[in-house]
Amino acid sequence: MAYPVRPVVEPAVLDGQSNGRLAPGILKATPGQAGGPVVELVEPAARAWRALCAAALKAGHVLKISGPASAYRTYEQQVVLFRQRFTTTPNGSGTTRRWEGQTWYLRPGMALAAVPGTSNHGRGLAVDTGVERDGDSGTESIDHGTLAWLIDNEEKYGFSHEVQSEPWHLHYFTGDHIPALVL
Repeated sequence: MAYPVRPVVEPAVLDGQSNGRLAPGILKATPGQAGGPVVELVEPAARAWRALCAAALKAGHVLKISGPASAYRTYEQQVVLFRQRFTTTPNGSGTTRRWEGQTWYLRPGMALAAVPGTSNHGRGLAVDTGVERDGDSGTESIDHGTLAWLIDNEEKYGFSHEVQSEPWHLHYFTGDHIPALVL
């Protein structure tokens, strides 16, 4: 199943802002569904996310952000995540990144993470989502039906996937052009 991936146009509110160091006034607290965490996104991404979640709920899909750092990530959160997933010790993984003048190697079994200061989560435009199926505090992986619904509908709300390897990762891409279904 191929996920729609669209080029991102950033909203003007991000002009002059540094990745992971956004001015607090431009971040909007966005309540989670089904007991999910409150996260921060920039307007209009926050508005579009709320509209997408409402539409998904109406269609029988409860989107639930994975955790508090699954939307906006500060630079410091990006550093912690990167160091959890990468090491400077060669390990034959074949996946490397350059950061702080060193080569970093992806640890076995770990998902990729962006080099700190380059994450789209650091721009307040991306969300990592799952679903709520069992009523507990955790977030379950996206099921086939929810993923199919997202693929059919996410672009109408200004979201697309970013990479084919991450069905849970959505990115707001329409900048200051607010999709009609969000209005």
